[in-house]
Amino acid sequence: MKVLTVEDKVANVGNENEPRVDGNESDKLTKEELNRGCPLGVSRVIDLVYVCGAHALPGAVKALHPGLVVNAAPELPPPPEDYAPRYYVPLLDTPNSDMHPYMERVADLINEVVSRNEVVLVHCVAGVSRSVTLCLAYLVKWQKMTLRDAYHHLKQRRPQIRPNTGFFKQLIKFEERLFGEASVKMVYCEAIDKEIPDVYEPDYSGMMWFRQRYGPIENS
Repeated sequence: MKVLTVEDKVANVGNENEPRVDGNESDKLTKEELNRGCPLGVSRVIDLVYVCGAHALPGAVKALHPGLVVNAAPELPPPPEDYAPRYYVPLLDTPNSDMHPYMERVADLINEVVSRNEVVLVHCVAGVSRSVTLCLAYLVKWQKMTLRDAYHHLKQRRPQIRPNTGFFKQLIKFEERLFGEASVKMVYCEAIDKEIPDVYEPDYSGMMWFRQRYGPIENS
């Protein structure tokens, strides 16, 4: 039996029978390689599951022919009736929005559609917070990833992801309920004087360095 190299696996990204790329091998792949075959602005979560913002939605629907579109952007106008089967998550992107009931339901819906070998497309306005929160819940529940691993898995494919802190706190509770412990914790960030998930800390390291060297930025 031929042993697939990383190059072989990259060449198959986007194919129906795409082999899994795990561990250190996937770390070597670029965002473009991991998203090969995706429409512009769309990121591959795993085989058959994609995430995007509203600007990429028309092209994504046309190219991917999804069996389900999860719409987590109630502020957007509704699409045409014949657009695609869809499920609405009527929440605004605020830390106080209760995502808990939708995490479970959407994760299960994604699993049902994927089990039929159909595509699922999850979107919000920017493809950064609400849609990503739902995709992370799916990865934790059905792909059995820790929340930490799920976050890094998706960030590698879509670097701009940033669920708001309220959603991340809810994801931490979601993981705790499923597996009895959480892999991510909330920590105080001096740079912005707020709590953040510890997986966000590297993004603020430059800001902390600046403050330590030059002091706080004063408003003029």
